[in-house]
Amino acid sequence: MSEQQGFYREYDLKQVQPSNKVPAAHQIEALAKLKEWFKQEHTNDSAGSILALPTGSGKTFTASRFLCSSLSHDTYDGPLSKGYKVLWLAHTHHLLEQALYSFVPEVGHISKQKQQLNVRVVSPGHCPVHSIKSSDDVVIVTLQTVRAAYKRHDTQLEPFLNAAGNKLFIVFDEAHHAPASSYCKLLLDLRKRFLNKMWLLGLTATPTYTDESKRGWLKELFPQEVIYPKNEADLVGKLTAEGILAKPEFEQHRTNFDVEFDEQEYKKWVNTYKDLPEDIIKKLAESEDRNQFIAETYVKDKQRYGKTIIFADRWFQCEALCTFLRNRGVKAGAIFARVNNGPGSVIADQKQVLEQFRSGDLEVLINIQMLTEGTDVPNAETVFLTRQTTSSILLTQMIGRGLRGPKFGGTDKVNIVSFIDNWKQMIVWGKSDFSGEKDVEKIEYVKQTPIELISIELVRRWAAQAGRGEGIPLEPFITLLPLGWYLLQFQTLVSESEEDDEIRQLLLVFDNEKESYGKFIQSLTTANIQDFAEIDVSFEEEYSQLEAWKQEFFKNSEEFLGENLLRNIFHIVRHIAQNHGEPPKWFDFEQRQDHDLDAMAQEFIDGNLGPQALNQQLKAEYEKKDRYWNVIYNNYIRFKEQYDDCANRILNPPEPPIIPPPPPPSELSDETKQQVKKRDSYRCLCCGENNSRLLQIDHIKPRYYGGDDSLDNLQTLCGTCNRIKGTREIDFRKHQTFLKESPSNFPDLELPKPAQTGDPKQWEQFIHRSANFFYQCAAVKSVEIKNRGMHIDPWEICIHADNHPRWLKPHLEELTKKIRRRKQEGGFDAPYRIIMTGLNFEEII
Repeated sequence: MSEQQGFYREYDLKQVQPSNKVPAAHQIEALAKLKEWFKQEHTNDSAGSILALPTGSGKTFTASRFLCSSLSHDTYDGPLSKGYKVLWLAHTHHLLEQALYSFVPEVGHISKQKQQLNVRVVSPGHCPVHSIKSSDDVVIVTLQTVRAAYKRHDTQLEPFLNAAGNKLFIVFDEAHHAPASSYCKLLLDLRKRFLNKMWLLGLTATPTYTDESKRGWLKELFPQEVIYPKNEADLVGKLTAEGILAKPEFEQHRTNFDVEFDEQEYKKWVNTYKDLPEDIIKKLAESEDRNQFIAETYVKDKQRYGKTIIFADRWFQCEALCTFLRNRGVKAGAIFARVNNGPGSVIADQKQVLEQFRSGDLEVLINIQMLTEGTDVPNAETVFLTRQTTSSILLTQMIGRGLRGPKFGGTDKVNIVSFIDNWKQMIVWGKSDFSGEKDVEKIEYVKQTPIELISIELVRRWAAQAGRGEGIPLEPFITLLPLGWYLLQFQTLVSESEEDDEIRQLLLVFDNEKESYGKFIQSLTTANIQDFAEIDVSFEEEYSQLEAWKQEFFKNSEEFLGENLLRNIFHIVRHIAQNHGEPPKWFDFEQRQDHDLDAMAQEFIDGNLGPQALNQQLKAEYEKKDRYWNVIYNNYIRFKEQYDDCANRILNPPEPPIIPPPPPPSELSDETKQQVKKRDSYRCLCCGENNSRLLQIDHIKPRYYGGDDSLDNLQTLCGTCNRIKGTREIDFRKHQTFLKESPSNFPDLELPKPAQTGDPKQWEQFIHRSANFFYQCAAVKSVEIKNRGMHIDPWEICIHADNHPRWLKPHLEELTKKIRRRKQEGGFDAPYRIIMTGLNFEEII
């Protein structure tokens, strides 16, 4: 195996034969447009254009053939034959490998005057960035890797760029991501560096020119705009009519399987933008009733579904689905890797199973995402997606497996069948970009009311009302339904990875919230919020600013609670920062009045219906096609229970209790705050932060639990440490822990961003904060960060006396690994190990 498992390749072009793949008619048209574009001088503007082919129609192949073309095989020399270096940018590891596997068969088309071609795939999971050489011809790299390397003037990337001279050709895969502030700046900087001689080709299925806020950015990056096709929707229709693409037909089935995060785990997960946690996916995959429901769905409509690919999550789910289907007479097979049998061990011969499915010996093929990555997928009439995902990328890949039309061995149409569970928390599910239709975004996010989000929030708010105690009247039912929603769109870095994703979120807004949100959004359109335009901006680092906005604009909104509100504020700011100050679009909930249970209850009460007639009327209402009752409520019984609550409230209104208003919490005086900060030396007693703008005054014993405003109950913390402490009683003025035994877990706190990893202060604060929250006091006396090399000097943590240094010892190895990974991401040497010293012991731990 060659360097980095085959992700660096050298080709002797005199020995490589050109591929015999014949482009389809639309690909030939696209190649002609690309060649015509590449021949032009573009003296009046920069060279930038977009190839906008729909998913499944061969964007990557077309771009690869264009780059490799030569006079010996074509009528012109392409970029590589002319001596250009190619920088191929993508935002996920999957797209890197897809680009490599599509590009490699085309290298034989390059002019034989060029004797050798060197191709390298670069990311933390492939070749490292420092392996790039000036002799490389094609570097296929993640956007985050190249962005970070360019910002720090990486010693390997710079020679590659310098070697390009004035011949650099950039391919930007999924070009609708290009307007993100970080990437836009990178491309414009490179264009300036190469004196506008750089060529930029964007590839996408969805050039978002219908989005006015992004149109200016795309026009600046790609001045020649969409070079092919001139009408994306027409091309989709044409390719569908020609049998190149299948027409997708979507349907959903509700499993009635209840899924709930642990609330603390949900709060930790929700800002990471990752897909669902492993334990949640495992719980879904293990459910026997849920798997039987999926299998029965196929069996009941087997004739219509026909040959079906099922995307599952675990090997045992594959086996369970296979067993259920075979017991019902369905010929089913599976391909999957079983991890506990060793890397790469596959249960079932993949090639044989695929051939059986292709030939018709199997009716159903079950797999675990193996068919999303470069496999020659047999024709299928249906795709089953057995769970929801937050990843638009993964969803698009799975749907794309079924979009092959009959001309390429597929079918005229494909059924895309999704299985929907009952979630207790609001989750932003991924949306697929499966075509180039201009109105795809409008169809998905505007015409389709976000009824699942409305249902979750309605149930949550109703439960909160009911839990307030007897004698407190319930608020009108209509207030449980939103007035409408904002459409928020921004790009973000997925936590603990260098991949990014586009978040498109509908933010529900209720009666008492609209004014506050409106004023806040209006204030941002003229504010300096450029820091929030960065794709890797951190919620944790901006916490103090978010809290300040919350206090200023949402003082009287009692329904706003903690992290939910702060997260909404964070997402609104990111949207506006990444969209040239444009506020998010607002959409009214037009059917709101049609779902007023109070009004319905009053009508039925006035009609004096008997029990049987009332039940019939309610069932008829529940089943109405122009209502959302059967989605809001999983079954009629739940709908009837809510109706009964509304009717009882109308018939038996409680006497409102006389409750004296609580005394307003006394705000600490500025004099007291200054006194506390001065006493604490104007620094955070937990992490040592000394930026006065970030410091806050914390109650050691919270007021909520009876804590007072005396100086002995006050301490100085930064906003981050204050948030982590929450309502716990932790006194960071003390240097000795009150704990009698070691905590079982070490705090899993936010690491410094890759761009900050060269700053020793960031690591000192991180280690102080982590160890002090572990001991629940200011146990750390000092942290010594040594930067003379990875294997020379360890970092040292010195703790105060009587703090049981051996408690921390089991956690040091894992802590070191986390720090080492993050520092290497930032391109800096990392500590080989971390040791502890203590004031009351001589031994170094």
